[in-house]
Amino acid sequence: MKHIVIDLEMNALDKKFKDEKIICGREIIQIGAVLLDDQYQEIGYFNTLVKPQYNERIERKFEKLTGISTKMVQNAPVFAEAMEQFFSWCHSIKDEIHIYQWSESDYEQITKEIELKRICLNEEDTKLLQDFQDFQKEYGETLGLSKAVSLKDAVMYAGVDFSGKEHDALDDAKNTAALLRIVRIPELCKMALENVIDAFNTKPIGTSLGVLFHFDELSIPV
Repeated sequence: MKHIVIDLEMNALDKKFKDEKIICGREIIQIGAVLLDDQYQEIGYFNTLVKPQYNERIERKFEKLTGISTKMVQNAPVFAEAMEQFFSWCHSIKDEIHIYQWSESDYEQITKEIELKRICLNEEDTKLLQDFQDFQKEYGETLGLSKAVSLKDAVMYAGVDFSGKEHDALDDAKNTAALLRIVRIPELCKMALENVIDAFNTKPIGTSLGVLFHFDELSIPV
């Protein structure tokens, strides 16, 4: 079995597209994904920029956030082409695969953009899309979190350093993949849970950590 972790970066639709914004307010401008083996080690990756079709420029807010400029996406594939490339990459993997995302927002973005751009998926691609799993939820349940946390905070709570640039789709996918490995491998999960408890014990009662974690629900692997 293989595992794929995907992440997306987006840009806003131009304000003039009022009706379109009701369907989907943003467009994907980068797709990043990593392929993991059955031991959750990285063995491949997919990365592409995507040219938006409902905005001629990358808004300043999103350029600052992602580092992606209008010039960078000028010759990039449009959404339909980029998704076809991603699905083809997935289908090239000669094994059963599971696909993970950090929260359900990436799945929602893809499905809304498919609707906006009236793209028809074949049966195989539809099956892949339906396989998307919310790893943020699994991570939260494993660590006994009372609410969702950002990827950056999740990495910190696991006791590891964030690798690469935040809001780069490939780097975010790599960091999510690192968390997946930690959660799924008992020895690493035990260390992460102990790190959470140590962090809590070094802070006064009543701090935000006490609100965030349900420590009575933690189950440290043995």
